Amino acid sequence: MKNMIRRWQSRSRQARDRPASTALLSPISAPSGEFLAAPPRQNGLEPLPLPHLAEVVIVLPVYNEQACIERTLNAIEAYLENHPNYIFLFVNDGSRDRTVAILTEHIRTVDHQQIQLLSYQPQGGKGHAIRTGMRCSQSELPGDFFCFLDSDLAYSLDHLDLLIEQLYEDEVVIGCRNQVAASLQRVSPLRKVAGKIYNWFSRAILGLSYRDMQAGLKGFRREAAQVLFAKQRLTGFSFDVELIYLAHKWGFSIGEIPATVSKSHQAKVSKVNLLQDSLKMLIDLLKIRWNDLLGRYC
Repeated sequence: MKNMIRRWQSRSRQARDRPASTALLSPISAPSGEFLAAPPRQNGLEPLPLPHLAEVVIVLPVYNEQACIERTLNAIEAYLENHPNYIFLFVNDGSRDRTVAILTEHIRTVDHQQIQLLSYQPQGGKGHAIRTGMRCSQSELPGDFFCFLDSDLAYSLDHLDLLIEQLYEDEVVIGCRNQVAASLQRVSPLRKVAGKIYNWFSRAILGLSYRDMQAGLKGFRREAAQVLFAKQRLTGFSFDVELIYLAHKWGFSIGEIPATVSKSHQAKVSKVNLLQDSLKMLIDLLKIRWNDLLGRYC
């Protein structure tokens, strides 16, 4: 893995004012080993004693985002003013535009320690980017909670406060667009149809009853993240659903928060191909079921 710029987060506002120490990490290969984990639990939720200010790592996958990445960075800088316990880790999934150059320049010029970059080639897919970011961050960075968020901020950073709050109650938390009033959902009709088809497939094949499993807004306690991202296999369209299936299988409690799509994201032209993508969804769900039958999730 190339070009990971590592800046350690500060635990307090005073720590943010210290001179930043920047280091270029040695190349890191994508994790391939398995984490040691206890067998699936039956009771799920366990108390979360956190006497200190919880440390939070946010993974943002990026691919050819030069058009919006500066807007995202500006939003993050404003957010960090009141969140000194957060690290934002951008994972570049083989971008071919100026995304990496923009991120690198920003990281080198800011006066704090809370934005980092992990970059590799070639493109592996969104699921691969998130899994790589999660597993590298767990071994290289402090953190009580590990979350991922779409890098174009399809869901605003304000959602993170609610996400972290819910993580004190549940071990895994997912964003749900269906919990938002219909007038505020801002989802294209085509995406709504695709979502309903996918949810029907998920209930029929995997027995999952969640109304929205693919919003790019999810959070995990450290223990849950270690288990789930060690077991995750899919890298494409359905990696979110695989994570939820694994969380359910391993007995982690799953909570939901409302997820409101931003106006800027709503204005994007949808790339959904209803027939082609529905077929991909079906194949991926069958892969999840097959992996489970073969014992690959144990």
